[in-house]
Amino acid sequence: MVCNWPFMASLDSGVAPPVKPAETGRLMGKTVRVKITQAEYESGLSDCRSNLHGRLILHKGDTPLTTLALKTKLSNLWPNIMNWDLTPLGKGFFELHFNSVEDMRRIWAMGAVNLKPGLMSFYCLKCDFTPQAQVQTHAQIWVRFMHLPREYWRKKTLFEIASGLGTPLIIDDATMNMSFGLYAHVLIDVDLSDQMFESVIVERDGHALSVMVEYKKQPSFCSQCKMLGHDILSCLKLISQNQTEGTSKVTKKAQPATQYNRNQPKNVWSSKRTILTHEDSTTQAKHMGNVKQTAPHQGVSPIHKATDFV
Repeated sequence: MVCNWPFMASLDSGVAPPVKPAETGRLMGKTVRVKITQAEYESGLSDCRSNLHGRLILHKGDTPLTTLALKTKLSNLWPNIMNWDLTPLGKGFFELHFNSVEDMRRIWAMGAVNLKPGLMSFYCLKCDFTPQAQVQTHAQIWVRFMHLPREYWRKKTLFEIASGLGTPLIIDDATMNMSFGLYAHVLIDVDLSDQMFESVIVERDGHALSVMVEYKKQPSFCSQCKMLGHDILSCLKLISQNQTEGTSKVTKKAQPATQYNRNQPKNVWSSKRTILTHEDSTTQAKHMGNVKQTAPHQGVSPIHKATDFV
């Protein structure tokens, strides 16, 4: 039997009655503004701590992959990764759910895998992720910590040092085995839109050590359009913008310096000569305080006062 009173049905089922938007938030035109519980949001972030974002890039003419086909290909490439899942987000983006943080770091360290056809790139999980607004600025770079003393070569210590530059992913075998002592080698996920530091100050109780940093095969990044793959000198967007500005400047120079205006005074400068009326010259002379009475021209009778005819 269906209850005719919804509020009574909610009491019987133990479900809270629906609340109108005006009672939970503020109405803003066609939008309502609400506030969520911060503790629940942080719990959601904790649930995603072993997740990654990935993007599938296909070339023109490649056959599109379904989610099931993509997972099958990746599973064949990752035989040691168990209990992971894949969720499509649209625009070629996916969210990968791993069973542990260690598995997530191993895949993240790959940077990208060739699916033949197609390329799958992996990125760190971002808060408030929307595929429509994504601009990729992160890259995985091998970083050398030059002449680092051996007592700092423990995994946890190296990860703590590398965290000053980005997110540490893995340490190479030569560093783990201490078979090469010139530098420690760590793969770090770096945000290229941020400042790239040349050294790190390593602090401990009562002491601080400066360590030089070298980046191996740093990818090209354009600071103008915030995109990977080219630098600012070869940015097509900036070149097109400069060409447009240059064309507008040339157009302005080609225009005449002065244009005829009906409302402009008669005393104007011409390209050939200066045109001044008799009234304008007299007015100008009065302002200068140097007015002289000129003799009448020959053949022209002088102007008489009205009293001369009385």
